[in-house]
Amino acid sequence: MVTVTAANACLVTQIISMMLSTGAYPRSVAPPHAIAFPHLPGPNRIAPEPFHSDSFNPDPHAGMLFFPETMMDAYKGDIFSGDGKTLFIYMFGMMGVLLSHVAAVNATMRLPTAKKAARGVCCLGNAIAWGVFMFIDGQLTFNLRVPGIINDLPDAMPKDGMITNLVIFAIVIAVNYLGWKEAGSPMPKTANLVPSGVLATPLKLILVDGLFWGLFAFGAPAMMMEQYIPGVIGKTGKAQEMIWVQLERIGINSLLSVMTTAMTLSAVPGDSDTNYRMTRSFLYRNFMLLGFMSRDNVIKNCTGWTMPLATTSVLQMFGITFFAASQLGALGVTIKKPKSA
Repeated sequence: MVTVTAANACLVTQIISMMLSTGAYPRSVAPPHAIAFPHLPGPNRIAPEPFHSDSFNPDPHAGMLFFPETMMDAYKGDIFSGDGKTLFIYMFGMMGVLLSHVAAVNATMRLPTAKKAARGVCCLGNAIAWGVFMFIDGQLTFNLRVPGIINDLPDAMPKDGMITNLVIFAIVIAVNYLGWKEAGSPMPKTANLVPSGVLATPLKLILVDGLFWGLFAFGAPAMMMEQYIPGVIGKTGKAQEMIWVQLERIGINSLLSVMTTAMTLSAVPGDSDTNYRMTRSFLYRNFMLLGFMSRDNVIKNCTGWTMPLATTSVLQMFGITFFAASQLGALGVTIKKPKSA
């Protein structure tokens, strides 16, 4: 009988999150090929070069961040055009960043130096979070009409593609459940869900920020869309259904990230090591989100869209990220050297 450890469960979650977000596989499971980037349009052309890495290889059939159209093609979904294509890829990329954060959390929690109880509760949080996505995608796929969430499968997404997602989600849930059991079935301490100890203040700010964006995207998507990119959603044509689905999932992902983080931290209240790992993983995510500043400017210049709250969003993200990074950098961290043979 094969025993699934909590570390194995975190590794599987890390790999699948990376596959979905970037199309990157660890070298040990990478396909035996590289991929060449196509020529960019316009006068500033870049010659295609094979993309190689000592750690990862891209997969041409996945990747919300790097290969969104190829990913949609693998799911046999529609490829959009015009403003619909631009906004869909924008939302797809944002979901990719959030999944990259899931990979970062599991990458650090699977290490043997992480606290066993925290790793086990992280597995429990993974199982719950991916279970939520399995539920919302399942009701969408089989038209179960659950109130409060989108019920109609977009015409652009074939049912077979959604069923593929459900199978992937089921694997992640099962592996994380087994990992949680192997870790001793630790439970979060409900009295300690608010971060405490070292880095508690930046963690609180990060979690409150995640709640804000999650509730806004999930609970008031139309208001959010109109405030951040007014007038654009009406120009997106057949991509509109998929854009709403993506925005709903962005909100849910943000809320589930807050939940999993709070659960994991509560397993070892005030533990400096776990606080450090969680803060660092969020900083990786925030650094990627801050990169949207350059992407937003390119999109505005190319499309003529107005983004009246772009500056406010960047300042909010920069302020939280700078404070958290400063607090993280001020810590005295000791790295234990491995014992020599």
